[in-house]
Amino acid sequence: MAEIQNRTLQQSDALWKEAQEIILSGCQLYSKGPETHVQGVSPIYIERGQDAHVWDVDGNEYIDYDMGLGPVLFGYCYKPIDDAVIRQMQRGMGFSLMAPEEVEYARLCVKHIPSADMVRFLKTGSEATEAAIRIARAFTGRKHILRGNYHGWHEWTTAAESVRQGGILPEARKFIHKFDYNDLAKVEEYFAAYPGEVAAVITEAVEIEPPKDGFLENLKELCHRNGALLIFDEVVNGFRFSIGGAQAYFGVTPDLSTFGKAAANGMPLSIVAGRKDIMEEVDRNVFISTTFGGECLSLAAGIAVMKELESGEATKKIWAKGKYLQDKFRAMAKDLDVPIDLAGYPCRLNLEYTDYEGKKDWLYNSIFMQESVKRGVLLGWHIFPCYTHTQADLDFTLNVFEDAMKVYREALRSGHPETYMEGKPLKIVLG
Repeated sequence: MAEIQNRTLQQSDALWKEAQEIILSGCQLYSKGPETHVQGVSPIYIERGQDAHVWDVDGNEYIDYDMGLGPVLFGYCYKPIDDAVIRQMQRGMGFSLMAPEEVEYARLCVKHIPSADMVRFLKTGSEATEAAIRIARAFTGRKHILRGNYHGWHEWTTAAESVRQGGILPEARKFIHKFDYNDLAKVEEYFAAYPGEVAAVITEAVEIEPPKDGFLENLKELCHRNGALLIFDEVVNGFRFSIGGAQAYFGVTPDLSTFGKAAANGMPLSIVAGRKDIMEEVDRNVFISTTFGGECLSLAAGIAVMKELESGEATKKIWAKGKYLQDKFRAMAKDLDVPIDLAGYPCRLNLEYTDYEGKKDWLYNSIFMQESVKRGVLLGWHIFPCYTHTQADLDFTLNVFEDAMKVYREALRSGHPETYMEGKPLKIVLG
């Protein structure tokens, strides 16, 4: 049994009260805001991190599994990467001309990423997918885009959503068409509806659900048969599945791909990678530019990440930690008769909550996350194992999960699970 921590959240609450008055939406990223956790029980502000642990502004310690929403692959303050950043900082972080680190990092990307004949560096995943779409449209001369799940906040992708549509031109929606992962028939339907007009299909190579047999291969063939490009959004998957991304893991090479998040262990860096003939189209027709695209601190971190991954040992250890959690979690849920699963691939796991009839509700997520954070485990929507999660961390977490499962079971069986909430339930948030 894991003890419930005696915590105060006074500093978090005070900062949040002030933030709502002076920051748009109160936060810089909706997915990090208090609505994505249990307000009144979960911390709102993190002050520092070390390895897989974080401390909030009130001094409370947690084992973190959200890892900055996925970017922190090796852990907070991971010395080999931080040392590389510090060495670069002592030389300068950005200059009036290009830096040799741009070439060094590009060389590593081309070496290890199957789709990377050429690359371009940006700062965020949204920027990278925006650039990939613009390149695809320029290369094909077409307008329509078929998209999978979340691919950023820019107009072309947000237009396919049903929330936060302010400022989106209605005309943009005509050219964006959403499909579910593994639904090849829907993609075929779109190609039939817009013959010769689809520029690209963009999707994650995998989300939580594994690809159906032949899905990725057939998706690529379908794209090429119809003159469209296949784009893999590797912003989440990249460098978690392997040094070459999910595309290397599944053995399917897209025409273009985008990377971000774990590329630099939390430093802001994203990548557009693609076939040489496609990427050369950039110089002729597409404007892609940002002052900080060659910022040296992030490049130094990216180079250090690549070097840490090159042997394959770090990836193996991350997968092993995730597999241990997943196997033990599933066995525990079965023994306790709790309708919760830890789904997905070991490097990128997802907690799935239902009641005994299979119904999903954000309330169910909230109960489990509430009981976990009270005992010192900080969860987001996903579980991202990192290199510095220790065996002690994993075992402590499983003890916490056992207690949380018991409360969850009791709440469901009571018929009134809402009465088990000590704070505000989660809300769905885009971005």
